[in-house]
Amino acid sequence: MADSNRRANRERFIDWYGKISRIDNCLVLAGKNLVNVNPVMSGILLLRCQYALKAAAGLALAGQTVEAFVMMRSVLEYAAYGLAIFDQPALETVFTNRHVSEADMNAMKSKFRISEVKAVIRRYDARLGDVVDELYERSISFGGHPNPHATFSSMQLETEDGTTAVTQWAMTGDETVLAHALRSVAQVGLAALFIFQHAFKAKFELLGIRTEIDALRGEGGL
Repeated sequence: MADSNRRANRERFIDWYGKISRIDNCLVLAGKNLVNVNPVMSGILLLRCQYALKAAAGLALAGQTVEAFVMMRSVLEYAAYGLAIFDQPALETVFTNRHVSEADMNAMKSKFRISEVKAVIRRYDARLGDVVDELYERSISFGGHPNPHATFSSMQLETEDGTTAVTQWAMTGDETVLAHALRSVAQVGLAALFIFQHAFKAKFELLGIRTEIDALRGEGGL
């Protein structure tokens, strides 16, 4: 059913699918041109961000919108962590040593608190920081954490003969819910690209990625 939904929704929401594909293409192009990356983890996290975006898009197209927002949160975190490590290369060791000891784990948790990495983004681009904050909170509200928005968006109530039945849908076909999820995937992916362009500025300009993401930002709905 998930596969059938994905195929149908690619046509049903062709505009959003097209935007998401263009955003993914930018991440693919950047990923294929990671040469002599320093710090190395910034490049690795760009790849993981790309893969998380693909997963988020696949879940949204399948109608698994609640689960899609879980992955959208990961997209933003991979990008934010990547920029934080680029900004302070010493954090690469803090990141990779997470499981060495309890002290190392505590150090990693402290340095990579979401408030800390959001602050890094804000120092590079205050407006982008606001956008990321809004998208991150949305990802939590609609699936990143168990909460009413997430559960109610996929719930149906039916009352008959004084009895109310509650259905939680594994996959939704609701046009409004699907459009919201797909638009959010596109916005999260585009935000991730704008985060990474601060770490890979010359590469993004040389490959034409900066031109493409500027064009996408100027289009309706994003």
